[in-house]
Amino acid sequence: MANNFNGFDPDGFLLLELNKFNDSKEFYETVKEDIKSKIITPMRQLALDLSEELIAVDDKMVLIPTKMVSRIRRDTRYSKNKEMYRSNVWCMFMRNKHEWRFMPCMWFEVFPDSYSYGVGLFHAQPSDLETFREFLLDNQDEFRYALRQMDVVGAYPFIDTFKKDKPGAENVEEDIRKYYNSRYFLFSYTGTDMRKVFDGSIKEELIYAIRAFTPMYKFLLNVTEEIYTKGD
Repeated sequence: MANNFNGFDPDGFLLLELNKFNDSKEFYETVKEDIKSKIITPMRQLALDLSEELIAVDDKMVLIPTKMVSRIRRDTRYSKNKEMYRSNVWCMFMRNKHEWRFMPCMWFEVFPDSYSYGVGLFHAQPSDLETFREFLLDNQDEFRYALRQMDVVGAYPFIDTFKKDKPGAENVEEDIRKYYNSRYFLFSYTGTDMRKVFDGSIKEELIYAIRAFTPMYKFLLNVTEEIYTKGD
């Protein structure tokens, strides 16, 4: 994979939609190589181009492009939706999900008519959330700074909160209390200017976003380290 990322081929997204519409292994075999060259390979190249930026954020992040990029074939074993193929593709920037809990992650995802990128939590157990709340309680200004960086790139918060305040919530400033009471949260930006995706300039936008996301990612990473220090 010697070439640098220089954009996605628009025809690749048409093939993704057509492949999803046909929903058959036989049809997929006829377009698989084109989808790979127009969509999958460029995404892997993009992941590789971003690796130097990402390793500076977290030196334990998985940065092998083939392990970072999603597959076109869906895993339908545990889903009511039995469609075999998807028309979107994404790249995850995170540690090995099988080795770490309370996993902070960043991502980039492309659809035929839009793209998104963001930062948030992969999953959390109740004891992890308790550690998060303790850490947030002691580091409110740091978290508030990380939140301001979300505004820099226009990343919108998505939060699932408990119905009742968690113990200690009264000691957290009101502007960040919803995060203290959350089951999970993430921040995401959605763009529709597909010219950036096609001409490759999305890479510079992602570098800018990664730098803005870094304080939040590192805040959550500090919680992860705290969890493992405690031996939970």
